[in-house]
Order: sequence, then C-alpha cells, then structure tokens
Amino acid sequence: EVCRDKYDAVLPLVRLLLHHHKLVPFVAAVAELDLKDTQEANTIFRGNTLATRCVDEMMKIVGKHYLKVTLKPVIDEVGYPTETSFRTQPPGYPESLMDLLLRALCDNLRYYVDKVFREIVQSSISCPTLMCDVFYSLRHLAAKRFPNDPHVQYSAVSSFVFLRFFAVAVVSPHTFHLRPHHPDAQTSRTLTLISKAIQTLGSWGSLTKSKLSSFKETFMCEFFKTFQEEKFTESVKKFLDDVSSTESKEPSGVSEPVHLKEG
Repeated sequence: EVCRDKYDAVLPLVRLLLHHHKLVPFVAAVAELDLKDTQEANTIFRGNTLATRCVDEMMKIVGKHYLKVTLKPVIDEVGYPTETSFRTQPPGYPESLMDLLLRALCDNLRYYVDKVFREIVQSSISCPTLMCDVFYSLRHLAAKRFPNDPHVQYSAVSSFVFLRFFAVAVVSPHTFHLRPHHPDAQTSRTLTLISKAIQTLGSWGSLTKSKLSSFKETFMCEFFKTFQEEKFTESVKKFLDDVSSTESKEPSGVSEPVHLKEG
C-alpha cells in the first residue's frame, strides 16, 4: 500500500525479512490475502502478485546452491554437438529421413527429460529448509481455501518449485549462474523443450488431452504420451510431499553463504 510500484520493493523486502528470520510468516500473510481473490483452484499462485514475487525472489536467493547441485551437471551436458537438431520442421529433408530424425530427436529429448526429472524428484533432501517451510505454509493455506479439492495442496507447491523454479532455471540457465553465458540457438531450443516437459510433468495430475493439445509441435503430443504412467505422477507427489514437510532434513540445503546486501 505504501509503494506506488510494489514490485520495486520485493527484493529489498525479501532480503530484509530473510536477515531477520521473518520471511515465512510474511509470505504466509500475503499469500492468504492473495488466496482471498483466487476463485478457481486451478489458477492458484499463477499470477504475478506480491506473494508470488516474494517467493520467486526467495527461491533465487536461497535456492542458488540447490539448483547448482541438482541441475548443473545435466545442463552442462545439453548443447554438445549432436547429429539431431531440435527444429520443428528441418527444411529440404525427404519424409523417410524426417521420420528418422524425429525418432532420434525424441530419443535425445527423452534422455534429457528423464535425467532432469530424476534429478529433481530425488533432490528433496537438498532442498533448503526455508524453502520447505514456505512450501509447507502455502500448501496448508491452499488446502484451507479449497477444502473440497484434494489436489490443490500439491498444485500450490508445484506452481512454484516446478513452474517458477526448476523450469525457469532450465530454460534460462545463464540467469541462475548454471551456465556462463546465453546458450546458442540450438541449445536454447533443446532447453526450451526440456523446460516444457518439466512444467508438464510437474503439474499435479495426469497428462490430460487439454494439456497435451497446448503444445504447438505434434511430435511433443506423441512424446508426452510415453509419460502417461502412474510412476511419474507418484514420483512428483512424493517429491512435493517431501519439500513441503517440516520434518528435519540433513544440513545440506544451503552450504554457501546467502548474499543479502550489495553496493
């Protein structure tokens, strides 16, 4: 209410509250206000509000090392010269060769998606305690706001940890210091497809027809049909349970000092 543009205040506010160990109750308070204006459970924490921006900034600051240990080894693999270019329609190829290229593309993409997905769902022990505490609050606020929707407690967490954290880091690794510079066009295309896949797999619930139809590329719809197995949904559910729990974890969350002040 004080700031004309409240988003200008988000980063210094988050740093200040982090320093005084007051971020979790603040995020819970603004998230509760945010939820009062949320009418549909499937749109929970999808907009750019004060609550979502605060959590975004918190994850960038606190989760930097977590991202590095989870994603950097896989991200470093992406972009080495391969015979298959991730283009939607390579020009001038005969149809038979296109089919071969498409199969190779899907095999290559499947390798990366499997690896990134596996690293993420097995990484809950490394998730910083502060992130877990915030996710715990968001999960219970969401369940309280929509008591008749059993899935909302999971989508409240996945909308941050998958959509706003891991998927964004995959598509823009240079902004999260996972790569030294902006990737070239081919690598960027590959990372975009991997990011789309992680977003879709991280969305709580099955891969419905409506989700599959959201892809512009026909091969992506076919590609995702291979993920319509219960084991993927169960892996996501277990991971979300773990990172939104207040149970004590090993002290492996933040092994580097958090930079709160600059200039």
